[in-house]
Amino acid sequence: MRVNAVEMLRQPGAVRAIGLTIDPAAVDVAHERLAGDIAIDLELESTTDAITVGGTISAPWQAPCRRCLREVDGVAAAVVDEVYQREVTDEQAWPIDGGQLDLVPLVRQATLLELDAERLCAGDCAGLCPVCGIDRNEGSCGCVTDVRDERWAALDGLVIDD
Repeated sequence: MRVNAVEMLRQPGAVRAIGLTIDPAAVDVAHERLAGDIAIDLELESTTDAITVGGTISAPWQAPCRRCLREVDGVAAAVVDEVYQREVTDEQAWPIDGGQLDLVPLVRQATLLELDAERLCAGDCAGLCPVCGIDRNEGSCGCVTDVRDERWAALDGLVIDD
């Protein structure tokens, strides 16, 4: 996952597309939610002193819904827009080391950050009842789930006049 930066920097405006699918072990990615290979679709463009890298890095995932614990799956896609510089002047830029761009750290970071996002089976998932454990998406229960802090109970009878 190294790209020759010297050739690109010689021709400002040069564009190179990278599209491949790699095994997560090749970029040292191990995550319990990862469910397949990582797809990389990047475009590199040279400027006079830097190379911009933009595109998407995506990976399939499988995880339990954080509310109802149903298994859900999908594809986590990270949109990347990064800069590689020979002499790093921007604190957010990546270094061009030895005339090459090392894309492995970028792919690893983007993939792991996307896989760590919490997932829901649906935006309106009702979750599980904290008392009886019934899935509220499938039915309802008669459990009282009001959260009450007894320290504030003395204020329940307070009436405020305007």
